[in-house]
Amino acid sequence: MGPFAVAVLFFLLIVSSWAAVTEDIGLRTIEMPGVVLYKTNGPLKKGQVEEAFPGHISFHFIQKAYGIDVLETQGGKRMIENSRECAVEVDSIRFGANLLGRAKSMFVERGYEHELQSFLETGVSNPDAGLRRMHWAGIEILPNQSLALHSHPNVEFAYIVEGVMHEWRLTDPDVEKKRSYEPEIVEINGKIQSKYIGPNLTMVDASETFEHNLYHEGEMFINTIGDVHQSFTKDEGVKLFVMWGDGNADVPKNQHPQNAGFLNQQSAQAWT
Repeated sequence: MGPFAVAVLFFLLIVSSWAAVTEDIGLRTIEMPGVVLYKTNGPLKKGQVEEAFPGHISFHFIQKAYGIDVLETQGGKRMIENSRECAVEVDSIRFGANLLGRAKSMFVERGYEHELQSFLETGVSNPDAGLRRMHWAGIEILPNQSLALHSHPNVEFAYIVEGVMHEWRLTDPDVEKKRSYEPEIVEINGKIQSKYIGPNLTMVDASETFEHNLYHEGEMFINTIGDVHQSFTKDEGVKLFVMWGDGNADVPKNQHPQNAGFLNQQSAQAWT
C-alpha cells in the first residue's frame, strides 16, 4: 500500500471513529453562581485514548457550547498555523492535535509529562483521587467573578476560547502538593453533597509564594496534580475549553495561607 493510500485510509478511520461523537456531543448547560458550565453526558472511557485523540471534538464542542467557530478566531488561526506537521489536512483535526501537542509541551516544561502520559494511557488521572473520571467541559466565568482558591486532584489542560482569565497561582516548589483526596460529605445551600477539600496552607506565606498570571484568547494553561490557584475575571469574562476531572478541591477559608489579603472573595462556583 502506497503512502497516498495509507494517508487516505488514516483519514477515513479518523472521520468514521469521530462521526458519532461530533454529531451527538449531547452537551448539558448548567448555570452556577458566576459560571455557566457545558458538560458532556459522561466521562471519557477508561483505557488508552484513541490514536486520533482528540480528533474533531475540540472544534465541535466549542461550536456547540459557545456558538463560536474557533477556526475563525485569531487564537484558532494561530493554532492552525503552528501545526503544519499534522499529517491530516483537516483543520478541525489539526486544531485538536496542536491543542494536545501544546499541552504536552507545557507538562514537559514543568517536568510532569508522566502525569499527562498516565492519563493518555489509561483514561484516568490520579488513582489517589478516588473514582473521579476525566471530562471535556466548557467553563464560562462571567465578568468580574472569582472562583475559590482551590487545588486540582487531577491533571487539567485548558484553552482560552474568548476573553481573559486571571489567576493567583502558588508557585513555590517547596510547598508539598496534596495528591490524595477522599470525598467529604458537606452541606451546601441546604443540600448534602460529596466534595473534595483542598490542602491546608496555613503554614504558607502567600506574599512570597504566589504570582499573578493572565491568559488571553488562543493561549493555554495546565494544572498538574495538586496545583493550587485562584481563577478570576475582570470586565471581559472568559470562555474556556477544558479537559479536567470534573471539579476542583476548594481550600476552606480557615486553611488559607498567611498574608493572602490579595486573594479574591469567592463569588463563583465551577463544580456541581
